[in-house]
Amino acid sequence: MNIVLVVGERPEQASSLAERLGILGVEAIPSAREWKLAVRCLTSHKVSLILLDVGDDAGSREFFELVREVTDIPIVARGSVALAEQAVWYLNNGAVDYVSRTIPSAVLVAKISSFLQAVTAGANTGYIRLGDLAIDLDHYSVTRSGQGVALTPIEFRLLRVLAENAGKACSHQVLLDRVWGSEFRDCSHYLRLYMGYLRQKLEDDPKRPKILLTEWGYGYRLVDAQKQDARALRRVSFRSATG
Repeated sequence: MNIVLVVGERPEQASSLAERLGILGVEAIPSAREWKLAVRCLTSHKVSLILLDVGDDAGSREFFELVREVTDIPIVARGSVALAEQAVWYLNNGAVDYVSRTIPSAVLVAKISSFLQAVTAGANTGYIRLGDLAIDLDHYSVTRSGQGVALTPIEFRLLRVLAENAGKACSHQVLLDRVWGSEFRDCSHYLRLYMGYLRQKLEDDPKRPKILLTEWGYGYRLVDAQKQDARALRRVSFRSATG
């Protein structure tokens, strides 16, 4: 079941909208635009989409940026249709859409349903997302922060094996076997060379990698650095919210 987290400026505002969405067939849970409450909802429910009430004030933008930093769940911003600059800011900073507060409920539900279908379809296709890194296994393409990354066939195969085992350490033997073939199991220098190429293309600082990690004496691991940071932040925030 796909759940929409409705975040309103006030609790009653969020509850009212969540109730209207529920009547129209969208499972929604409300939260005030308060960080600790939002964190609780994100950690206790499997949220697929965030509908966030926003304004043109610094507090709204700061809250949006906090949410964007700790989760890659799509965010639909909901604000005043009259403020075009506000819409542009949220769309340029990571919102998947911007809708007016006056949008008819049926149209809002249709938009939400479209996004949820895309989320479900993405989960069932050869598409892997790790933070700002997106790997399309079916079309052999990679983007980072929305920008295309040109990889050679060998680089892509190496990244694919690591991505399919994201978070897990892959041994030198497994990587050499899957990428080059069993006859190359003694060619660990190939692996070191191509990991260096990948880091040059995917890391902010290839000498201090945060995505493609070395497991000394064993192999390599691909991790979502943003999610690791987010989990740490959520744990701190959750303890503060419940403490």
